[in-house]
Amino acid sequence: MELGNLDFKIGCVNPSGIGSTIFRIAKKHIKSWPTIEDDHEAEGKVADLSEYTGDFVLVDGKVFDKFYSTQGKGKLTFQPTGEIDCKMFTNSGTFSFPDLTSEALGFSKTAANDDYVYIAKSAGRYHVLGHQDYRTTTSPAGDTGDAAGSAKGITFTVECPDVTPLPIYKGKIVTSDGELDCATGEFTPKAG
Repeated sequence: MELGNLDFKIGCVNPSGIGSTIFRIAKKHIKSWPTIEDDHEAEGKVADLSEYTGDFVLVDGKVFDKFYSTQGKGKLTFQPTGEIDCKMFTNSGTFSFPDLTSEALGFSKTAANDDYVYIAKSAGRYHVLGHQDYRTTTSPAGDTGDAAGSAKGITFTVECPDVTPLPIYKGKIVTSDGELDCATGEFTPKAG
């Protein structure tokens, strides 16, 4: 595979940050994963090394849940980890829910010890935090705020080892109210 040039068009629109809707599902509810190319000497495009092909296939009756993250309070990052000839990446996300509702506290309780997969949008691309072979850790931390108008709620810090830095997902996300096509951004509401 030819790497080619890594160009950037100066003056183009290049937004930062993540969207306010985060998708999550317990990994045990995923029947099969989309695929991604890990061999940099394989035939194909360099983008094949960072983009999943196909869809997440879920256990019957299961869907991705959505939760709100305050815009400007969350982000996705990746860092290299490991020793020479064994290097991987630690993909991370920070999401901010602005309240201490019973549902948010309940999710915090289960997320602290369960294994979830998250999908977050940034600059028109959907990135996956989670891996078929590695456990995702979710560390919720919350507070009530300390003054009138101060920030409050729960910050979810998510980390997962992966061989791909912030892999891009272009498949479908099935939710309780419809289906999002991550390649086009088109949402199809559930019939009926």
